[in-house]
Amino acid sequence: MAKTLLHLDSSQTTRLGAIGVGVYGAIALFFVGFSSAVSKNGFLMVSDLSVYWVAAVMALQGRAGAAYQEPILHATLAQVVPTLKGNFGWFYPPAYYLLILPLGFFPHYFPAYLAWILPTLGAWVKVLRRYSVRPSTFWFLGSFGGVWLNFLHGQNGFLTAALCGAALLSLRKNSGWTGVWIGLLAMKPQLGLVFPFVLLLNRAWRDLAVAAAVVLISNGIAVAVLGDAVFWGWWQGMGLARRMMEQDGMGSHYWLNMPTVYAQLRLFGVSSPTAYGIHWTLAAISWGWLTLVWKRTTEWRWRGVTLILVSLMTSPYLMDYDLIWLGYVLIFMLENGQTEGWYPGERWMVLVLWMLPVAGHFLVVATHVQMTPLFLWLTMGMIWRRITWPEGREFALSLR
Repeated sequence: MAKTLLHLDSSQTTRLGAIGVGVYGAIALFFVGFSSAVSKNGFLMVSDLSVYWVAAVMALQGRAGAAYQEPILHATLAQVVPTLKGNFGWFYPPAYYLLILPLGFFPHYFPAYLAWILPTLGAWVKVLRRYSVRPSTFWFLGSFGGVWLNFLHGQNGFLTAALCGAALLSLRKNSGWTGVWIGLLAMKPQLGLVFPFVLLLNRAWRDLAVAAAVVLISNGIAVAVLGDAVFWGWWQGMGLARRMMEQDGMGSHYWLNMPTVYAQLRLFGVSSPTAYGIHWTLAAISWGWLTLVWKRTTEWRWRGVTLILVSLMTSPYLMDYDLIWLGYVLIFMLENGQTEGWYPGERWMVLVLWMLPVAGHFLVVATHVQMTPLFLWLTMGMIWRRITWPEGREFALSLR
């Protein structure tokens, strides 16, 4: 039955991708067409990038440190978007300012949005082409929910995914650039926690030193350019980020957008200390699993997939748009299955991961049940089966 309905060959993935791109694209055009980007009477376009833009404007005005103070940031945002609702925070390390500072020169939010999204998307696509050149795979990824969530939010997922992919490629080839990409990824530190651990497993001391140097130098430059208020503002802002996570965004419903064990337990009414304890226990187990994978196989695809999955399982602070990293998992599982045969359940898991960022969001909004952590664990189990059951390849080929 699965073979007939869901074979996920090049033809079917192209069709699924084209349908998804058409649906998502039509929805996007509808919203843009009836927004303030086109009509003065349209609804205001607001996304997370509005925070980047306002923070950049404040920095150019000499108020970079003030962006870390939520009341000041909110008041400044309200001047641009009077109908703004919810709580917003600026939590990024000082080095992140060096990336978004040019956005402050744009007089309007929408061109700043395009100036951010298009180059970061281009960087991710360039990295993706090092992993796959199959048109069918790109169609499939083009309708991956994680892509469209980043378009909607105006977020940095394309950039972090590009840095993650570049780091994995460099780690595979031992090119010497690994530390640079990991150091730059530290602009979003909750996503980069696992990479230094992997460098330790590889005994890549030079890359570890380079990564630390990149972090120190980039943040030092930011402080030199913008003043030491950005450092102290960021330091204090980390406390605000923790409070917002623990208090459901202080009314902004963060937990519905956080695909983590911590957020799920909090939605179930579990206390914060207990939720932390369970979350970090499972995260530690996933790190142990990563260590076993690293010792069991030298196949870079399965090492890379496990590293990405563990990265997404580690931090309790993770947003649904960060699931764009699953794009690499889709590539590895999809193309490996197409060329070497599918193990039982893998096709359906690829389809689930493909829909997960968007479908999972609607599911948790409707039911307060967050399925993403479960599917991440199941995927890692399937990867472990690939590694430890090589004779299953003949079985998989027999099912084709």
